[in-house]
Amino acid sequence: MDLDNWTKTIAERRWAILPDTLNELRDACARHSDLINFTDLANLCLSDPFLLLDLFRVVGNSRALQRNESVPAVEQTLLLMGLEAVVARFNRIEALEVAEGKLDADVYEAVGDWMARGRVAALIVKEWLSIMGDLKVEDCFVSALLYNLPACIYMIQRNRLPDKPLLQEMSEAFNADYGQILQAFVKHMPLPGGFNALLGPGVPNKRRQLLKLAIATANSLELGIERSTWLVGVDTAAKMINCMPEMAYNAVVHAALKVAKHPHVAGYTFPARALLLLPSSGKKPEMKKAEALSGEDQLEGAIRESIRFLANDLKFERVLYYHYEHDLHALKLRYQVGVGADSPLRKLQVDMEPGSFFGVFASKPQSFHAPADVRQQLSRRYDDEFFQHIGDGEFALMTLFGGHKLSGVFYVDNARSGRSIDDATYHRFKDLVSRLAQH
Repeated sequence: MDLDNWTKTIAERRWAILPDTLNELRDACARHSDLINFTDLANLCLSDPFLLLDLFRVVGNSRALQRNESVPAVEQTLLLMGLEAVVARFNRIEALEVAEGKLDADVYEAVGDWMARGRVAALIVKEWLSIMGDLKVEDCFVSALLYNLPACIYMIQRNRLPDKPLLQEMSEAFNADYGQILQAFVKHMPLPGGFNALLGPGVPNKRRQLLKLAIATANSLELGIERSTWLVGVDTAAKMINCMPEMAYNAVVHAALKVAKHPHVAGYTFPARALLLLPSSGKKPEMKKAEALSGEDQLEGAIRESIRFLANDLKFERVLYYHYEHDLHALKLRYQVGVGADSPLRKLQVDMEPGSFFGVFASKPQSFHAPADVRQQLSRRYDDEFFQHIGDGEFALMTLFGGHKLSGVFYVDNARSGRSIDDATYHRFKDLVSRLAQH
């Protein structure tokens, strides 16, 4: 299939928008001219990528926009068009229809899902840029919204679900990577050239990198947060914007939930479902483990699931969970993986006397990563029996608090092989325990 011919063909027709969007659009345009609010119309465009596409095609041939490679603001574009032209154009737009011979219901849901991913990506990059202190976010926001549209149109045209991952199937069909497909799409629709500046090849900068990380994160939510490749992108974004990984990750959760709470189509709820509930390889996903921990039994179940995750997925060779015994003011081993049957750690009661290592460490919510040299310093500084039994290698710890109450302490290491704990693995360990505490 020839890419240029395909993009020219799809550019010859006007594409329908979601039915719920069309209903709101007609209500807005039916008002008296004095009551039509451009801000409301702009928000509608930002809620449905197909309506946004319809708007930007009007100004896509603008020589000024092509010359300076900028992306116009949505509300500004509406104002430049003028009220009469906006109402006339939007009154002629149609809705996507699920009907025999038109669009299959499964394809319609899939299109909604891919549009939702674009919405989630837009909200993620908006939040990441805001954390970084960059107040210019709309160009990245609308770029994220439009990124998946060629794939959506591809599905609508063929009216069937892809046999392979959608973007991979498109790349194979056109013998081009998805970036090249986007470039042809922007050129022939036409759309303002600024989209190529953000989404196409070019000199990398922090804004472009954050945009692409946000899109990759949103488009791969179904992989689940148990996949290291998924979380590496979030960790990378956190380093770029100089924030804790938990904050960058929370932006993903909030974006998925915000889209799900204001669905223009059922598919808008799919990213949140994928993030929170989707089973992976027959195991409950990490977020599921932290779900609804309102009772003691539920918390214990979540802790056991977390122990399995730390051992099986993060590949820690030794995982211990010490439960805080309030009456004894001490920590006792409750769950473990990789501790020998004759190890003193099984029966060791870790006292929390003032001045002891755990007396200090478990006094508040915190984590601690101790490379081998730091571990040796701790052993010399604190005369805790615990250090006599764990060996000389690297380890990590994190407290688990429920509100202001200490529940216990997680301990992980690679005592058998001596393998180091890299930053990405340590951050995933912290993230897991943090989300247990949040629930």
